[in-house]
Amino acid sequence: MTTITEEGGRLEAQSRPTKRLAPGLMGILLIALLAAAPIIAIIVGAAQSGLGEAQAHMLSVTGGRYLRTTLLLCLFAGIGASVIGVVSALLISLTDFPGRRLLAVALALPFAIPAYVGAYAYGDLFGPFGLVANIIGANNLPEIRSLPGAALILMLTTYPYIYLAMNAALASRSASMMEAARSLGASPARTAVEILFTLSRPAFIGGLALALMEITADYGVADYFGVPTLSVGIFRTWYGMGDLSAAMQLAAGLFFLALLLAILEQAGRRGRTTEDTRAHRANRRLALSAPHALLAIVFCALPVILGFIAPAAVLLSLLDLQQSGPSINAFTKAGINTAFIAAIGAVFAMALALILAYGARRARGHIAKFFLRIATLGYAVPGAVMAIGILALTANIGRVSGVAAAGGVAALLYAYVARFLTAGFNAADGGLQQISPQMDAAARMLGANSGRILRELHLPLAKRSILAGAAIVAIDIAKELPATLILRPFNFETLSTHIYRLAADERLADAAPAALILIILGLIPTLVLSRLNRQTSH
Repeated sequence: MTTITEEGGRLEAQSRPTKRLAPGLMGILLIALLAAAPIIAIIVGAAQSGLGEAQAHMLSVTGGRYLRTTLLLCLFAGIGASVIGVVSALLISLTDFPGRRLLAVALALPFAIPAYVGAYAYGDLFGPFGLVANIIGANNLPEIRSLPGAALILMLTTYPYIYLAMNAALASRSASMMEAARSLGASPARTAVEILFTLSRPAFIGGLALALMEITADYGVADYFGVPTLSVGIFRTWYGMGDLSAAMQLAAGLFFLALLLAILEQAGRRGRTTEDTRAHRANRRLALSAPHALLAIVFCALPVILGFIAPAAVLLSLLDLQQSGPSINAFTKAGINTAFIAAIGAVFAMALALILAYGARRARGHIAKFFLRIATLGYAVPGAVMAIGILALTANIGRVSGVAAAGGVAALLYAYVARFLTAGFNAADGGLQQISPQMDAAARMLGANSGRILRELHLPLAKRSILAGAAIVAIDIAKELPATLILRPFNFETLSTHIYRLAADERLADAAPAALILIILGLIPTLVLSRLNRQTSH
């Protein structure tokens, strides 16, 4: 029941919490159960499987190696991404040098390169017939297909998480802090490290956690470079041994590792603070001398060159505009499949995201927040874990119903929606938050029901945010590799699996058109994030 009151010329909606919480909370609860079902199936299945001889060997020998390699990959790539992200953000935010504005945007471009596409490009670049071999000789080639090589690729494709988070945090800090520290005799470097970085540490932790989530979830880079991570182990255990129980146990371990990173990222969000706008002053960037400006340009340009320009240039150099008919047909079919399943997955994800956003708008309280967090946990769940969870869930349903069910387009869509629902919810929730509840109250006072308010008020005002969320979800679906490989129907190729299959056969020239399309798609959210980051900094 809603009543309208007017106080000081302002309309306010008053409602009885018990009446209003129920519908929103129910929607959040149902979607949370739907999103969490695969994870529950993994945890229950892993606990019930016990330790047979094969499982005991896998966990004690192979599983330990998978875990150690995953942690080492996180360590090496995480340190590299942190150094690049933090230092480049400090240089862009606090100093002035030629090309700074251009590099501020360019530093986000490696976001557009799927990590496995970067691995395939570098595999060709450092291959026996690649450019590096022509320069230094085939006998002097460094071994790119190794743990350090995988760490390099993942470092270059994940540092933008830290760079964008730090840049936004540093831009919100007023110049008064710098001036106060300088007046006390502190050098610019000491001020940046001891004051500004310390105050921006929550943003750094949040960005690092997101980067580590991507690293732990990676399958394409580790598989192509022969690095035995947990994601690779899940895939090998399922496809090589056909052992769902052992795959579930590995998936449970990877899930708990990802869950720790998600908790770390949430802790980083809670620790962020902002300044009082009354104390905020326009940033006065430190003008660098010519030698220091050159070092800043080199430092900021190098990750852009290595993380975006080099892999894109390799793919462009391999592009053959006169490919054979079968190659064109396979590419076209993969593109159509990708557009089809990405569009359907985006529609389903945004429909559920809108229900969640409305639930969050109407239902407030600890219970609603708890289930909302469960419903949006999919962003932290690696694709391989989600796929194995859905296989376990469908296997349990099959045992109960007597109907065999595993894989297929429906299961694939389920994995996509459960994993990328968070991106859609963030966009939809952001759009709805811009609409004041007072507008709803005014519309109800004029006799509009909930359906009319949704059609004529909320959807028009939040349309851009909803469309942006749908685009981001569709792009994420197009780039998803491990879940698609595990759950896809027979002879069903998407652009990501098409690239994977051709790269595994050392036919990167045939895979170049599909890889370039994924890069172009990835540029869309990258440039949007970069633009928002620039607006924040100004």
